[in-house]
Amino acid sequence: MGFREATVAEADRLGVLGWVRNAEDGTVAIHAEGPEPAVKRLVAFLGDGPPPAQVEAVDVEKAKVEGHEQFAVRGVSAGVFVVQEHWATAHHFDLRLEVGGVMRSWAVPKEPSMDPAVKRLAIEVGDHSLAYNDFEGEIDGGKVAIWDRGTYEQGGRVPWPEALERGHAVFVLHGEKLEGGFALQRTRGGEKPQWLLIKRKGEAARL
Repeated sequence: MGFREATVAEADRLGVLGWVRNAEDGTVAIHAEGPEPAVKRLVAFLGDGPPPAQVEAVDVEKAKVEGHEQFAVRGVSAGVFVVQEHWATAHHFDLRLEVGGVMRSWAVPKEPSMDPAVKRLAIEVGDHSLAYNDFEGEIDGGKVAIWDRGTYEQGGRVPWPEALERGHAVFVLHGEKLEGGFALQRTRGGEKPQWLLIKRKGEAARL
């Protein structure tokens, strides 16, 4: 029905931040942050919905501020992600995000964390093909297993891949182990740029 896209456009016009997602039961879940008048206008818009949609009801409840001031409202999937655990010379985890038809990749020496207080080093490595996402087994003298996978949404006000080129990329993961907002912050350039992988605050965060 174009409900998510219409909500994103209206929220952007009103200056409201947050997220919008389709739930499995046919409902649309929305988290909105902004000035109260703007949020109320967004709620009124949701009651009408885009022309093809038939909205039965809008249930509103107060929610904790998720602290994602840099998030624009997002709802359209940016593609897939996968985390592959790799037992090689040094045990590590490979985070891969689909960007522009390839999997942009970072080697994370320690298991990715859901704790916002924990910052993981992430070393940028070469791109991989999407076909590699399903790989499990022996390679280059080491073993590879899929640790987590799912889809993700791009966040922030800067479009991808420009956000990665600038060195600060915000995104939302929908995996089995990793869920919610994350950020990649580049701390050093060079042949193998170094980044920090950071879990952003929110309901999905775990200490």
